[in-house]
Amino acid sequence: MASQLGFASRPKEPARAGTPFQIVANFLEIAKFNYPTVNSYSLDIRGRDRNSSVSKKDYDMIFLQILREGKLGRGVGAAYDGNLVYSITELTRAGNKREINVVFTPEGDVGRPKNLIATLKYSRQFDLGGIAEYVRVNSNKSWSSEIQTILIVLNAFINSKVRAQFSSSAKKAIFIHRSQNERVFLNGGIELKKGYWQTIRPGWGKLFINIDLCATTYYPSGKLIDIIPHIIAKSRDELRQGLTPEEIEHLSEFLKDLDVTTTYRGDRGRRKHKVFQVSARSADQCTFVAGDGRRISVAEYYRGLGMPLEFRNLPCIVVRKPHKDDVLLPLEVCELLQGQKYKKRLSPYQLQEMIGKVTVRPDDRFRYLDYALKNIYKHQSDENISSIGMEVGSEFVKLMARNLAPPRLIDRERKPIQPVMGNWEVKRFITGINIYNWSVVVFEDMKTLPIEILKNALIQLMELLTQKGLNIVNNKPPIYYANPNGDYSKSLQIGFNNARINRGKAPQLIICVIRKKLKGDSGIRPIIKKTCGTILGVISQCIVASNIGSEKWRQICGNLALKINGRLGGTNSTLYNHELKFKTTTTPMVLGADVFHPGIEEKRKGQPSVAAVCASMDPELTRYVARYGMNKILNNETIEDIENMMKDLLEQFRRRNDGALPEQIIFYRDGVSEGQFQTVLDVEIFAIKNVFKEVYKYHDPPKLTFLIVQKRHHARFLPVNEKDRDPNGGNCKPGTVIDTGIVVPQNFTFFLQSHASPLGTARSAYYHVILNEGNFSADEIQGITYRLCFLSVRCNMALSHVTPVHYAHHIANQARYFVDYDPIPVSARGGRGGRGGRGRGGRGSRGGRDRHAEEPATEKVMVRNGSCARVKDSILNEMYFV
Repeated sequence: MASQLGFASRPKEPARAGTPFQIVANFLEIAKFNYPTVNSYSLDIRGRDRNSSVSKKDYDMIFLQILREGKLGRGVGAAYDGNLVYSITELTRAGNKREINVVFTPEGDVGRPKNLIATLKYSRQFDLGGIAEYVRVNSNKSWSSEIQTILIVLNAFINSKVRAQFSSSAKKAIFIHRSQNERVFLNGGIELKKGYWQTIRPGWGKLFINIDLCATTYYPSGKLIDIIPHIIAKSRDELRQGLTPEEIEHLSEFLKDLDVTTTYRGDRGRRKHKVFQVSARSADQCTFVAGDGRRISVAEYYRGLGMPLEFRNLPCIVVRKPHKDDVLLPLEVCELLQGQKYKKRLSPYQLQEMIGKVTVRPDDRFRYLDYALKNIYKHQSDENISSIGMEVGSEFVKLMARNLAPPRLIDRERKPIQPVMGNWEVKRFITGINIYNWSVVVFEDMKTLPIEILKNALIQLMELLTQKGLNIVNNKPPIYYANPNGDYSKSLQIGFNNARINRGKAPQLIICVIRKKLKGDSGIRPIIKKTCGTILGVISQCIVASNIGSEKWRQICGNLALKINGRLGGTNSTLYNHELKFKTTTTPMVLGADVFHPGIEEKRKGQPSVAAVCASMDPELTRYVARYGMNKILNNETIEDIENMMKDLLEQFRRRNDGALPEQIIFYRDGVSEGQFQTVLDVEIFAIKNVFKEVYKYHDPPKLTFLIVQKRHHARFLPVNEKDRDPNGGNCKPGTVIDTGIVVPQNFTFFLQSHASPLGTARSAYYHVILNEGNFSADEIQGITYRLCFLSVRCNMALSHVTPVHYAHHIANQARYFVDYDPIPVSARGGRGGRGGRGRGGRGSRGGRDRHAEEPATEKVMVRNGSCARVKDSILNEMYFV
């Protein structure tokens, strides 16, 4: 049943708190646009003979060729977004169909030229006027599928021309070709590509084009022998000695299903092959039956061709052919083809490395974007843009922003602490925990980390914990050196038993010293979190071995103190007096929610999403309890078990507050796009309201204010005047709010940059108030939201988004390791999804499909034999997740 609630409107009284100042935003104003009617056409491309297959990737290139050759007509503007062709011109003329002959050679001249027929078929018209009403001042029109569809059409027009000129992996992003020396690799051989991104955004009374830098990951292209050193960290000379079985297995996993071609056949007529695996034996040892009936090695075969192998000790690429013997290709004659997107989720270390490589100061960022405006996008001379009567400004817009004053905090000394640029220092925690039972498990060998160095480091850690107000009852925790490659769970059980120093109390903490993991998510940390949380029921704290005794060790100890005290039940700091005003005399509740979604490849294999909700339990909003659960429906964006989670959290609140329930609730939901707002309203908020009816049946229900937090957007800001910038980095100062100009007038939304960003360009959080039963003014909700960014126990700095969302993200990210499921066989889902437009999520037919049309509901795909382990009761209601 759908909710009858409507979206909250922007309060009539504008927000005025804070110091006003001027900023420049990476938005171009669409100065003139008459919102015409646009025709759309499906595109179907087939070969003249049955052997000519056409992949989804080739569709884009073929349409761009049709445009370049003028086959739609001289001066005709048409845009293609990978699904439909759009034009204000009637492309099919008298009939509903039009056929165009094309001779197409695949990218990189791989394969023979193909004689093709491209068929345009009329689909439907789009009236773009609906979005004009949506952005009009005083409009009451809400976001809808109509608005989303119009934006898809407009984005096709602004991006078609640049897609024709540059490599593109998405409808809105382009990537500039780099020379060999300029290529950027991440650990593990993944190539990082940088480029530009643009999209149409609705704003205050008009439309804008939002332009930004972007980056994504690809499998590297080029000669495989030059790429392997990046994948397995061996020099070219070392490759001559061959690979270990572990290196072969890793290389095989990396290359599986990728497209390669060979170099020995010359430039023309090269065939494309899909990698099945890497052979266990070298080219010197791999044999096959030659045409004359002799069994020879692969190395012998190439020597007979007059091409002796330089790396004959390396294994071969195995290509599987239906009803034929496998084809064996030496690594040194293979090239990886361009444009193969890396779809797996990056490991935390790869993600950290990527962030470091794409970090750009705000002034540099706007300089790069200004270059792109003048030399790449050139909107004023774009025929597709002018074909629909759109005029785009040439300068980024300037807006008024406001800087909110930061809240004051207190520690044990109860004196107000004034943050400076989002940072502060806590001398002693408000409440420090007594540590009775703890132990240390070392997953590193004693030669690399001698026990004396470890003991000295632990002494420094205990000194700092004591200084901050914790009471270390046992200052000689048992230390156990485990096998770094052994049974981790068994080692943790030993550590758990060792921690039973005071037999009258349960083990409180296991310090785990681990090696730094560089690739994938298969490291030890997930095993530690799952074992300690769901089997042993004890708090764990991981420390990377290489950090122990380093120059930064004391600073690291300070960070560890915050987390350890917070996890074990202590309070580090809190806001001073009545900094938070909730319009209630009783204790309010603040919640955060997030859903972890697996990467594209993991989704294809049937990995489920994991949802998490956390709620505050105390008047100071420093203690939280969390609940999490596995979504049983694959690719489901909503929190399926939100009713039970809310019941549990409200019951915990009641127990901790002498039977009282909150009268005022503010809920922050992360990870939702505009197209899903209505679903959240209809499903999640509706479910929460049902819980209120049950739990509050003898009381008035609480007032619910519900905000959606978006972090994955491309709005960036730079103060116009130097005096308004953060002196350490050049960004806007923490507390910057933007709620005019680039936001839609009727929607209760605002950008808030709550944190400092000394290294790169700060990204504000974008908050959408979709329910406002608390009747908060714009100033009130912006002030509450800003102050909630100062309450994390993990650090003494303002976060980039509210604390409960920060916690929910950590819970969901941790709980994904608690899930077990049966993977879906690849063959059951159409092979490597998206390739050739035949897999799940592809066209579904050889031609384009009108995705804007209404479609019958498809059957929901369920997780196969899925289960999610529950955290033990001993720590279930503690902050184990911080």
